[in-house]
Amino acid sequence: MSGSHAGMYGFVGGTAEKNETPTETLIREVKEEIGMDIYNINFLKRYNNRGKIMNLFYMVDNDFNEQDIRLSEEHTGWKYFTYYELTQNREVIPTTIDIVNDFLRTQ
Repeated sequence: MSGSHAGMYGFVGGTAEKNETPTETLIREVKEEIGMDIYNINFLKRYNNRGKIMNLFYMVDNDFNEQDIRLSEEHTGWKYFTYYELTQNREVIPTTIDIVNDFLRTQ
């Protein structure tokens, strides 16, 4: 990640381009940031984080292969986390943990 979250883990994300739907933004950002094509996208929830709208999606890609991940220059690495690791890791963006907790409460 770059900017104020440099060196931290968080979700793929970005800002919608003019006339772009949230789903189109997600597809483009995932392709740009980790080099993967995604499909079977289901909208979960819209968040308002300090006045900034955030959309969270759940993706199912049965053909996911770790070797397919190609990080952009914005990122230095990626990692799987258990829930415990996620909540205890100071390298995870705090709003990422908040969103995961909120998602788990609604399941």
